[in-house]
Amino acid sequence: MPLVARSGGHSYAGYSTTTGLMISLDDLDSASFDASTGVVDIGGGVRNSEVYGALEEAGVTITHGRCPTVRAAGFLLGGGIGFNMRLFGIASDHLVSTEVVMADGSIVSASDTENGDLFWACRGGGGGNFGINTGFRVRTFPADSRTYFWLHWPDASERLIATLIAALDAAPATLGSRVSLDTDPERPGGSLKLIGQIAGSRAEMEAILDPVLSLGAPGHNEILTVDYWAAESVLLDTDGPFFFQERSRFVTDPLGEDFAGFALDWMRRWPGTGESGDLVLFQTGGRINEVAADATAFVHRDSRWLAVVAASWAENDDDARAERALAWQEGFYADLGRFARGGAYQNFTDPALDNWAEDYYGANLPRLRRIKRAVDPDNVFRFPQSIPPA
Repeated sequence: MPLVARSGGHSYAGYSTTTGLMISLDDLDSASFDASTGVVDIGGGVRNSEVYGALEEAGVTITHGRCPTVRAAGFLLGGGIGFNMRLFGIASDHLVSTEVVMADGSIVSASDTENGDLFWACRGGGGGNFGINTGFRVRTFPADSRTYFWLHWPDASERLIATLIAALDAAPATLGSRVSLDTDPERPGGSLKLIGQIAGSRAEMEAILDPVLSLGAPGHNEILTVDYWAAESVLLDTDGPFFFQERSRFVTDPLGEDFAGFALDWMRRWPGTGESGDLVLFQTGGRINEVAADATAFVHRDSRWLAVVAASWAENDDDARAERALAWQEGFYADLGRFARGGAYQNFTDPALDNWAEDYYGANLPRLRRIKRAVDPDNVFRFPQSIPPA
Protein backbone atom coordinates (compact mmCIF):
# COMPACT_ATOMS: atom_id res chain seq x y z
CA MET A 1 0.00 0.00 0.00
CA PRO A 2 1.46 3.42 -0.88
CA LEU A 3 2.02 5.73 2.06
CA VAL A 4 3.09 9.29 2.74
CA ALA A 5 3.92 11.18 5.91
CA ARG A 6 2.24 14.53 6.42
CA SER A 7 3.44 17.05 8.98
CA GLY A 8 0.33 19.08 8.24
CA GLY A 9 1.64 22.27 6.68
CA HIS A 10 2.04 23.15 3.01
CA SER A 11 2.97 21.10 -0.04
CA TYR A 12 2.76 23.22 -3.18
CA ALA A 13 2.36 20.08 -5.28
CA GLY A 14 0.11 18.16 -2.89
CA TYR A 15 2.72 15.45 -2.32
CA SER A 16 1.54 14.93 1.27
CA THR A 17 -1.73 13.44 -0.01
CA THR A 18 -2.27 9.87 -1.19
CA THR A 19 -4.92 7.32 -2.17
CA GLY A 20 -3.14 4.94 0.20
CA LEU A 21 -2.07 5.42 3.83
CA MET A 22 -1.40 8.94 5.12
CA ILE A 23 0.60 9.04 8.33
CA SER A 24 -0.23 12.30 10.10
CA LEU A 25 2.20 13.90 12.53
CA ASP A 26 -0.39 16.40 13.81
CA ASP A 27 -0.18 15.19 17.41
CA LEU A 28 3.61 15.65 17.61
CA ASP A 29 3.07 19.36 18.12
CA SER A 30 5.32 20.32 21.04
CA ALA A 31 8.07 22.94 21.08
CA SER A 32 10.23 23.57 24.15
CA PHE A 33 13.45 25.44 24.89
CA ASP A 34 16.33 24.09 26.98
CA ALA A 35 18.11 27.06 28.55
CA SER A 36 21.10 24.92 29.59
CA THR A 37 21.97 24.07 25.98
CA GLY A 38 20.36 26.91 24.02
CA VAL A 39 18.54 24.31 21.93
CA VAL A 40 14.86 24.19 21.02
CA ASP A 41 13.16 20.78 20.75
CA ILE A 42 10.57 20.71 17.97
CA GLY A 43 8.02 17.99 17.29
CA GLY A 44 7.59 16.66 13.76
CA GLY A 45 4.07 18.06 13.46
CA VAL A 46 4.42 21.43 15.16
CA ARG A 47 3.33 24.59 13.34
CA ASN A 48 5.67 27.52 12.99
CA SER A 49 3.33 29.57 15.18
CA GLU A 50 3.93 27.19 18.11
CA VAL A 51 7.68 27.34 17.52
CA TYR A 52 7.51 31.14 17.52
CA GLY A 53 5.68 31.07 20.85
CA ALA A 54 8.30 28.89 22.53
CA LEU A 55 11.15 30.98 21.14
CA GLU A 56 9.54 34.28 22.12
CA GLU A 57 8.98 33.09 25.68
CA ALA A 58 12.67 32.13 25.91
CA GLY A 59 13.92 35.34 24.28
CA VAL A 60 15.68 33.49 21.44
CA THR A 61 15.21 32.86 17.74
CA ILE A 62 16.28 30.72 14.78
CA THR A 63 16.12 31.23 11.04
CA HIS A 64 12.39 30.97 10.44
CA GLY A 65 9.84 31.86 7.80
CA ARG A 66 6.93 34.30 7.80
CA CYS A 67 4.03 31.88 7.49
CA PRO A 68 2.70 30.69 10.88
CA THR A 69 0.77 27.73 9.42
CA VAL A 70 3.80 26.04 7.82
CA ARG A 71 4.94 22.99 9.81
CA ALA A 72 8.50 22.99 11.05
CA ALA A 73 9.42 19.52 9.71
CA GLY A 74 9.11 20.31 6.01
CA PHE A 75 10.66 23.74 6.57
CA LEU A 76 13.77 22.31 8.25
CA LEU A 77 14.26 19.29 6.00
CA GLY A 78 14.34 21.38 2.82
CA GLY A 79 16.77 23.94 4.23
CA GLY A 80 14.57 26.68 5.64
CA ILE A 81 14.80 30.29 4.44
CA GLY A 82 13.82 33.51 6.21
CA PHE A 83 14.95 37.01 7.03
CA ASN A 84 17.66 35.68 9.41
CA MET A 85 19.34 33.47 6.80
CA ARG A 86 21.94 36.02 5.69
CA LEU A 87 22.93 36.64 9.31
CA PHE A 88 22.75 33.08 10.71
CA GLY A 89 22.51 30.77 7.68
CA ILE A 90 19.56 28.62 6.63
CA ALA A 91 17.61 26.88 9.39
CA SER A 92 18.96 23.38 8.73
CA ASP A 93 22.54 24.60 9.17
CA HIS A 94 21.75 24.77 12.90
CA LEU A 95 20.08 21.39 13.23
CA VAL A 96 21.72 19.55 16.15
CA SER A 97 19.93 16.24 15.71
CA THR A 98 16.72 14.66 14.43
CA GLU A 99 14.74 11.54 15.34
CA VAL A 100 13.69 9.46 12.35
CA VAL A 101 11.40 6.44 11.94
CA MET A 102 12.99 4.36 9.21
CA ALA A 103 11.40 2.20 6.51
CA ASP A 104 11.97 -0.95 8.57
CA GLY A 105 10.19 0.55 11.59
CA SER A 106 13.32 1.26 13.62
CA ILE A 107 13.72 4.61 15.37
CA VAL A 108 17.12 6.26 15.07
CA SER A 109 18.77 9.51 16.01
CA ALA A 110 20.80 11.33 13.37
CA SER A 111 23.49 13.87 14.27
CA ASP A 112 27.13 14.62 13.65
CA THR A 113 28.04 11.63 15.83
CA GLU A 114 25.23 9.17 14.94
CA ASN A 115 24.08 8.12 11.47
CA GLY A 116 26.11 10.89 9.89
CA ASP A 117 25.06 10.24 6.30
CA LEU A 118 21.39 10.39 7.23
CA PHE A 119 22.00 13.60 9.19
CA TRP A 120 23.74 15.12 6.16
CA ALA A 121 20.74 14.21 3.99
CA CYS A 122 18.21 15.65 6.47
CA ARG A 123 19.81 19.10 6.16
CA GLY A 124 18.39 20.09 2.80
CA GLY A 125 17.41 16.73 1.27
CA GLY A 126 13.70 17.52 1.55
CA GLY A 127 10.91 15.89 3.52
CA GLY A 128 9.45 12.45 2.87
CA ASN A 129 12.56 10.94 1.27
CA PHE A 130 14.46 8.96 3.88
CA GLY A 131 12.04 8.27 6.72
CA ILE A 132 9.55 10.05 8.96
CA ASN A 133 11.21 12.75 11.05
CA THR A 134 9.37 12.89 14.37
CA GLY A 135 11.53 15.43 16.19
CA PHE A 136 14.27 18.01 15.76
CA ARG A 137 16.76 19.81 18.00
CA VAL A 138 17.82 23.21 16.68
CA ARG A 139 20.46 25.64 17.96
CA THR A 140 19.08 29.11 18.82
CA PHE A 141 20.36 32.69 18.92
CA PRO A 142 19.50 35.66 21.17
CA ALA A 143 16.43 37.55 19.92
CA ASP A 144 17.95 41.02 19.88
CA SER A 145 15.93 43.99 18.67
CA ARG A 146 15.36 44.44 14.93
CA THR A 147 14.53 47.34 12.69
CA TYR A 148 11.77 46.18 10.40
CA PHE A 149 10.76 47.93 7.20
CA TRP A 150 7.69 47.86 4.98
CA LEU A 151 7.73 50.12 1.92
CA HIS A 152 5.43 50.28 -1.08
CA TRP A 153 5.80 52.23 -4.32
CA PRO A 154 2.46 52.05 -6.22
CA ASP A 155 4.09 52.67 -9.61
CA ALA A 156 7.38 50.89 -10.26
CA SER A 157 9.93 52.25 -12.72
CA GLU A 158 13.06 50.69 -14.18
CA ARG A 159 15.29 53.15 -12.39
CA LEU A 160 13.58 52.59 -9.04
CA ILE A 161 13.82 48.81 -9.31
CA ALA A 162 17.46 48.83 -10.43
CA THR A 163 18.47 51.29 -7.70
CA LEU A 164 16.71 49.28 -4.98
CA ILE A 165 18.26 45.96 -6.01
CA ALA A 166 21.75 47.50 -6.18
CA ALA A 167 21.35 49.11 -2.75
CA LEU A 168 20.21 45.87 -1.12
CA ASP A 169 22.86 43.82 -2.90
CA ALA A 170 25.57 46.04 -1.39
CA ALA A 171 24.11 45.84 2.14
CA PRO A 172 25.69 43.88 5.00
CA ALA A 173 24.57 40.38 5.98
CA THR A 174 22.66 41.86 8.93
CA LEU A 175 19.95 42.76 6.40
CA GLY A 176 17.23 40.35 5.31
CA SER A 177 14.82 41.50 2.61
CA ARG A 178 12.05 40.49 0.22
CA VAL A 179 11.36 42.51 -2.92
CA SER A 180 8.23 41.98 -4.98
CA LEU A 181 6.73 43.30 -8.19
CA ASP A 182 2.97 42.81 -8.13
CA THR A 183 0.31 43.36 -10.76
CA ASP A 184 -3.44 43.13 -10.41
CA PRO A 185 -6.59 44.24 -12.27
CA GLU A 186 -6.40 47.74 -10.79
CA ARG A 187 -2.68 48.25 -11.45
CA PRO A 188 -1.47 46.24 -14.47
CA GLY A 189 1.88 48.04 -14.72
CA GLY A 190 3.21 46.69 -11.44
CA SER A 191 3.84 48.05 -7.96
CA LEU A 192 7.04 47.57 -5.96
CA LYS A 193 7.12 46.33 -2.37
CA LEU A 194 10.01 45.90 0.05
CA ILE A 195 9.75 44.21 3.43
CA GLY A 196 12.31 42.79 5.83
CA GLN A 197 14.48 43.49 8.82
CA ILE A 198 17.99 44.49 9.80
CA ALA A 199 19.96 43.72 12.95
CA GLY A 200 20.78 47.39 13.29
CA SER A 201 19.30 50.83 13.74
CA ARG A 202 16.76 52.78 11.74
CA ALA A 203 19.56 55.13 10.70
CA GLU A 204 21.52 52.21 9.23
CA MET A 205 18.50 51.08 7.25
CA GLU A 206 17.78 54.57 5.97
CA ALA A 207 21.42 54.91 4.88
CA ILE A 208 21.09 51.73 2.82
CA LEU A 209 17.88 53.00 1.24
CA ASP A 210 19.04 56.60 0.74
CA PRO A 211 19.73 56.18 -3.03
CA VAL A 212 16.26 54.71 -3.44
CA LEU A 213 14.35 57.22 -1.31
CA SER A 214 16.05 60.08 -3.13
CA LEU A 215 14.14 59.04 -6.26
CA GLY A 216 10.80 59.66 -4.58
CA ALA A 217 8.92 58.85 -1.42
CA PRO A 218 7.02 55.55 -1.35
CA GLY A 219 3.29 55.53 -0.83
CA HIS A 220 3.82 53.57 2.36
CA ASN A 221 7.03 53.98 4.37
CA GLU A 222 7.33 52.15 7.70
CA ILE A 223 10.77 51.73 9.30
CA LEU A 224 10.78 51.05 13.03
CA THR A 225 13.11 49.56 15.64
CA VAL A 226 11.28 47.27 18.08
CA ASP A 227 11.74 44.09 20.10
CA TYR A 228 12.54 41.08 17.91
CA TRP A 229 9.22 39.25 18.13
CA ALA A 230 7.26 42.49 17.83
CA ALA A 231 8.98 42.97 14.46
CA GLU A 232 8.15 39.42 13.40
CA SER A 233 4.47 39.87 14.23
CA VAL A 234 4.32 42.76 11.75
CA LEU A 235 6.05 40.76 9.01
CA LEU A 236 3.95 37.58 9.31
CA ASP A 237 2.17 36.34 6.19
CA THR A 238 -1.37 35.58 7.32
CA ASP A 239 -3.01 35.11 3.91
CA GLY A 240 -5.55 32.32 3.77
CA PRO A 241 -5.66 29.54 1.15
CA PHE A 242 -5.89 30.59 -2.49
CA PHE A 243 -5.21 29.27 -5.99
CA PHE A 244 -1.63 29.72 -7.19
CA GLN A 245 1.53 28.21 -8.59
CA GLU A 246 5.08 29.35 -7.82
CA ARG A 247 8.28 28.60 -9.73
CA SER A 248 11.72 29.38 -8.28
CA ARG A 249 15.27 29.83 -9.48
CA PHE A 250 18.42 30.97 -7.62
CA VAL A 251 20.27 34.03 -8.94
CA THR A 252 24.04 33.59 -8.72
CA ASP A 253 25.25 36.68 -10.63
CA PRO A 254 24.56 40.38 -9.97
CA LEU A 255 21.29 41.56 -11.46
CA GLY A 256 22.33 44.26 -13.91
CA GLU A 257 20.39 47.37 -14.84
CA ASP A 258 18.71 45.57 -17.76
CA PHE A 259 16.96 43.21 -15.33
CA ALA A 260 14.53 45.93 -14.24
CA GLY A 261 13.29 46.52 -17.78
CA PHE A 262 13.02 42.79 -18.37
CA ALA A 263 10.92 42.34 -15.22
CA LEU A 264 8.59 45.24 -15.96
CA ASP A 265 8.11 44.07 -19.53
CA TRP A 266 6.88 40.68 -18.31
CA MET A 267 4.68 42.20 -15.63
CA ARG A 268 2.94 44.28 -18.30
CA ARG A 269 2.20 41.09 -20.25
CA TRP A 270 0.15 39.67 -17.37
CA PRO A 271 -3.06 38.37 -19.02
CA GLY A 272 -5.21 39.14 -16.01
CA THR A 273 -7.15 37.05 -13.51
CA GLY A 274 -9.18 37.85 -10.43
CA GLU A 275 -5.87 37.78 -8.53
CA SER A 276 -2.30 38.77 -9.41
CA GLY A 277 0.94 37.84 -11.13
CA ASP A 278 4.10 38.43 -9.13
CA LEU A 279 7.87 38.41 -9.25
CA VAL A 280 9.44 37.94 -5.82
CA LEU A 281 13.12 38.25 -4.91
CA PHE A 282 14.23 36.78 -1.57
CA GLN A 283 17.67 38.12 -0.69
CA THR A 284 20.15 35.31 -0.02
CA GLY A 285 23.96 35.34 0.27
CA GLY A 286 25.72 36.25 3.52
CA ARG A 287 26.25 33.36 5.93
CA ILE A 288 24.49 30.92 3.59
CA ASN A 289 27.36 31.12 1.13
CA GLU A 290 30.05 30.66 3.79
CA VAL A 291 29.15 26.96 4.03
CA ALA A 292 30.57 24.55 1.45
CA ALA A 293 28.05 23.24 -1.08
CA ASP A 294 28.75 19.63 -0.05
CA ALA A 295 28.79 20.25 3.72
CA THR A 296 25.07 19.46 3.87
CA ALA A 297 22.49 18.32 1.32
CA PHE A 298 21.50 21.97 0.72
CA VAL A 299 23.63 22.71 -2.34
CA HIS A 300 22.60 26.31 -3.14
CA ARG A 301 25.61 28.09 -1.64
CA ASP A 302 26.54 30.64 -4.30
CA SER A 303 23.41 32.76 -4.71
CA ARG A 304 22.51 36.40 -4.22
CA TRP A 305 18.74 36.08 -4.63
CA LEU A 306 16.02 33.47 -4.89
CA ALA A 307 13.65 34.56 -7.65
CA VAL A 308 10.04 33.34 -7.74
CA VAL A 309 7.52 33.83 -10.54
CA ALA A 310 4.00 33.37 -9.16
CA ALA A 311 0.62 33.19 -10.86
CA SER A 312 -2.64 33.19 -8.93
CA TRP A 313 -6.29 33.16 -9.87
CA ALA A 314 -9.66 33.53 -8.21
CA GLU A 315 -12.24 30.84 -7.53
CA ASN A 316 -14.57 32.32 -10.13
CA ASP A 317 -11.91 32.46 -12.88
CA ASP A 318 -12.69 29.90 -15.57
CA ASP A 319 -10.15 27.31 -16.72
CA ALA A 320 -9.18 29.29 -19.80
CA ARG A 321 -8.29 32.34 -17.72
CA ALA A 322 -6.20 30.28 -15.31
CA GLU A 323 -4.44 28.57 -18.22
CA ARG A 324 -3.52 31.95 -19.74
CA ALA A 325 -2.01 32.94 -16.40
CA LEU A 326 0.01 29.73 -16.25
CA ALA A 327 1.20 30.23 -19.83
CA TRP A 328 2.39 33.71 -18.86
CA GLN A 329 4.22 32.20 -15.89
CA GLU A 330 5.85 29.54 -18.07
CA GLY A 331 7.15 32.13 -20.53
CA PHE A 332 8.35 34.47 -17.80
CA TYR A 333 10.08 31.63 -15.95
CA ALA A 334 11.84 30.37 -19.09
CA ASP A 335 13.03 33.89 -19.93
CA LEU A 336 14.19 34.39 -16.33
CA GLY A 337 16.92 31.85 -17.08
CA ARG A 338 18.91 34.69 -18.65
CA PHE A 339 19.42 36.14 -15.17
CA ALA A 340 18.79 33.26 -12.77
CA ARG A 341 21.17 30.41 -13.58
CA GLY A 342 21.09 28.52 -10.30
CA GLY A 343 18.92 25.63 -9.24
CA ALA A 344 15.40 25.63 -7.81
CA TYR A 345 14.48 25.71 -4.11
CA GLN A 346 13.33 22.27 -2.99
CA ASN A 347 10.82 23.64 -0.46
CA PHE A 348 8.99 25.50 -3.25
CA THR A 349 7.99 22.20 -4.82
CA ASP A 350 7.49 22.67 -8.56
CA PRO A 351 5.82 19.80 -10.48
CA ALA A 352 6.48 21.62 -13.78
CA LEU A 353 10.27 21.21 -13.57
CA ASP A 354 11.71 18.88 -16.21
CA ASN A 355 14.98 18.19 -14.36
CA TRP A 356 13.74 18.65 -10.81
CA ALA A 357 16.29 16.37 -9.09
CA GLU A 358 19.28 18.22 -10.58
CA ASP A 359 17.60 21.59 -10.01
CA TYR A 360 16.88 20.86 -6.34
CA TYR A 361 20.07 19.03 -5.39
CA GLY A 362 22.75 19.70 -8.02
CA ALA A 363 26.09 18.03 -7.38
CA ASN A 364 24.77 16.55 -4.11
CA LEU A 365 22.26 14.32 -5.91
CA PRO A 366 24.53 11.25 -6.34
CA ARG A 367 25.28 11.12 -2.61
CA LEU A 368 21.61 11.58 -1.76
CA ARG A 369 20.73 8.67 -4.04
CA ARG A 370 23.36 6.46 -2.36
CA ILE A 371 21.98 7.34 1.08
CA LYS A 372 18.47 6.60 -0.13
CA ARG A 373 19.60 3.17 -1.29
CA ALA A 374 21.21 2.48 2.07
CA VAL A 375 18.34 3.55 4.33
CA ASP A 376 15.29 2.78 2.14
CA PRO A 377 16.33 0.15 -0.43
CA ASP A 378 12.71 -0.81 -1.23
CA ASN A 379 11.76 2.84 -1.88
CA VAL A 380 8.96 2.79 0.70
CA PHE A 381 9.01 6.57 0.99
CA ARG A 382 8.19 7.77 -2.50
CA PHE A 383 6.18 10.44 -4.28
CA PRO A 384 6.43 12.01 -7.76
CA GLN A 385 9.56 14.01 -6.88
CA SER A 386 11.12 11.76 -4.24
CA ILE A 387 14.82 10.99 -4.46
CA PRO A 388 15.25 7.65 -6.25
CA PRO A 389 17.71 5.06 -4.89
CA ALA A 390 21.09 4.93 -6.64
